[in-house]
Amino acid sequence: APVVVFGPVSLVNGKVLFSDFFIKPNYSADLTELTGKLSAFSSQPAGSEPVLADLELRGRAEGSASLEITGKLNPLAKPLALDIQGKVRDLELPPLTPYSVKYAGHGIERGKLSMDVSYKVLPNGELTASNKLVLNQLTFGEAVEGAPNSLPVKLAVALLSDSRGVIDLDLPISGSLNDPQFRIGPVIFKIIVNLIGKAITAPFSLLARAFGGGDELSSVAFAPGSAALTPEARQGLDKVAKALTERPALKITVTGTASLERERDAIQRERLQALVHAAKRRAAPADTTPVQAAEYPALLKEVYRRADMPKPRNLVGMAKDLPVPEMEALLLAHLPAATEDEATELATQRGQAVKAYLAEQKLPEERLFIAAPKAAKPDEKWTPQAQLNLAAQ
Repeated sequence: APVVVFGPVSLVNGKVLFSDFFIKPNYSADLTELTGKLSAFSSQPAGSEPVLADLELRGRAEGSASLEITGKLNPLAKPLALDIQGKVRDLELPPLTPYSVKYAGHGIERGKLSMDVSYKVLPNGELTASNKLVLNQLTFGEAVEGAPNSLPVKLAVALLSDSRGVIDLDLPISGSLNDPQFRIGPVIFKIIVNLIGKAITAPFSLLARAFGGGDELSSVAFAPGSAALTPEARQGLDKVAKALTERPALKITVTGTASLERERDAIQRERLQALVHAAKRRAAPADTTPVQAAEYPALLKEVYRRADMPKPRNLVGMAKDLPVPEMEALLLAHLPAATEDEATELATQRGQAVKAYLAEQKLPEERLFIAAPKAAKPDEKWTPQAQLNLAAQ
C-alpha cells in the first residue's frame, strides 16, 4: 500500500462553521480565531506503533467561549490513534436548546458550560475517556408540548447544583472503537439521561455523590411502637440537613408510617412506659430526665398499685409483691388493645419528629413539609419508618 505523509500544518485565525440539520430546529455553531499547529504524521508505522503528530489548537466557540485542544494523534492509523486533552470555558448553553428539547423535553433558559476532557485510544482500539463538566447557573424552561421526551430536569438540577448554582460532573467512558455499535455521543447522552432519571427513581443517590450515604437516606428508621429518633436516625438526618443546606432549590416532604399489624405489642409496651413516666412526674414534677434503670422497678410497682385490675393475693388477701416481668405482663394484658387510631397517631408523631429535627438544623420551615400519615401494608422487609421525598422548589 502507498505510504501517505501529511504535514506539518499551521492554522492562523481559522474558522469552522458547524451545522446539524438532523435536529429540528437546526443547530449551528461557529468556531473562530482558530490558531495552532499539527506536526507531520504518516500512514507508515515506526515498528509496531504509529507515529503520533503533536497537536496544539486554540480558539473561540460561539464567539465567547475559549477553546483549547492539545495532545498527539494520527488519523491515518488503523485504528485511530490519539491521546488528546481539551478545554472549553464558559460556553453559553441556551443555543443548545434544540438538543435539550429533543432529549429532555425542556428548553434551556440560562447557563454556561466549562469542561475538561481527555481521550486516549490504545493500539488495540480501546478508548478511555474522562469528561469533567461544570455547569454554571443551568436553568431549564417549562416542558415543551409535543416533545418526544419529558425528563425531570428541574429536580435533577436542584439535586446536583450546589449553593452557588454550580453542577460538577465527572463522566468517564470506555469502549472499543472496533465495536461497530460503539458511539461516543450516544454513550455520553445515555449517562446523562440515566443521571437525570435518577432524580425520580433514586434522588438520594444523586445527593450521595456529594454528601455520602445513599438510598438509605430516603427513610428514617424507628424502633417498633416508638416515635423517638435513634442516634443512627439522627446521623442520617444530619447528612440530609447538610445536603439540603447546600442544595437550596430543594424542598423535602416527610411521611410518617406505622403498622398496627406489626406494631401492636410495641404500641402496648410504649403505653406502659408512658404510665411509668407519668408516675415519675407525679413523684417529682421538676424532674424531666428519662426513667433510669435503677428507678424503674419502684415506678412500675407504683403503676401496678394504682391499676384497677384483678391482682394475685397472698393468704391474708393483700396484693402480692411480684417481680418486674410479672407486673409488666399483667399490666400489658390489662391495657386496652391498640387501635388503628393509635397507629395513625404514631405515624403522625414520627413525621413530626423528623421535621422538627430538620428544623433544628436551621433549615427554613418553608422547605419542610409533612404529608398525611400512612398506614403501612407491611411485607417481610418492612420496618417502622418515616419516608423522605425530595422536590424542586
